[in-house]
Amino acid sequence: MGFKRAAEEVLREIGRPLHYTDITELALEAGYLTTRGKTPHNTMRARLSVDVRDNPESPFVQTAPGVYGLRKMPKGR
Repeated sequence: MGFKRAAEEVLREIGRPLHYTDITELALEAGYLTTRGKTPHNTMRARLSVDVRDNPESPFVQTAPGVYGLRKMPKGR
């Protein structure tokens, strides 16, 4: 699973915005994300940042510096 898909899964499960380092850690722990790179936190930040900036249909929103959530949070959260 890629970085953005892993972030979506984590954010759906948690139900609230998280800092990109927390998203990355939870995705790695859950097995949603596997990477050989040395800086997965930086990659996650870049992927989310670019998606929010360049994709009007992005499922993500930036709620504070480095903090991302889902545009549409699951019901009951």
